[in-house]
Amino acid sequence: MTLNLKIVTPNELYFEGPVQHVQAPGLKGYFGILKNHAALVTPLTGGNLTYRDTSGKTSAVKVDGGFVEVLNNRVLVLTNALQSL
Repeated sequence: MTLNLKIVTPNELYFEGPVQHVQAPGLKGYFGILKNHAALVTPLTGGNLTYRDTSGKTSAVKVDGGFVEVLNNRVLVLTNALQSL
């Protein structure tokens, strides 16, 4: 039960790998993404993007806006800047 998450900035590929869950800061609040989520492209606001890996460990990064694309159990996060928490 996994998704493939990819977090990219203009300068680096920050993370790529399988995850169980992603929570992202949207324009109207935080939203969650699980396996088999409907296709989606939406802007991000500044805030914490969290994800849980396949071992159950939760990680978070602070994003400075950007976009999320969800398609076929792949989640692509494009952001101008991020900071590890």
